[in-house]
Amino acid sequence: MAKENLDETNQVAQLSLVLAVALDSGLSLVGAIYETFSSAQGMVAKKFQRLLASLELGGNLYDELSLIRTQSAGGAIGDLVIKLQVSLQFGSPLSEQLLAFAQSLRQHIAQVQLTQSTKKENLMLMPLVFLILPVTVLFAVFPAMQYLNIPY
Repeated sequence: MAKENLDETNQVAQLSLVLAVALDSGLSLVGAIYETFSSAQGMVAKKFQRLLASLELGGNLYDELSLIRTQSAGGAIGDLVIKLQVSLQFGSPLSEQLLAFAQSLRQHIAQVQLTQSTKKENLMLMPLVFLILPVTVLFAVFPAMQYLNIPY
């Protein structure tokens, strides 16, 4: 997974958690989106800030969410938008879904970071094997060879 995509997934996880808290406090979906994304920073927040601007001009929330989903080409933003659209269309409870979604994204990020760190760990062993270990062997063997070559 690319670093940009990992950053985007992290932003979506954090913003969905804030959105869940805003919905849990009793705000409507539009109010929670406004409270969450109006002062947020980042690429994900900018997409939703454009959504808020078009809503202020009279746009439809479902259609604007569909536009974000088509622009994002899947990923965590697409999943968040699908959850928002399903909740908007069918009236399903959203707060618990967003909390579980944020937890799932955080677990996914941890798994990806663990995989990346495993690859980096193997790369960090290369200097040890090819540089430090041979020098250590030379320091141990060379004095012994010198001692054996000295005549009595």
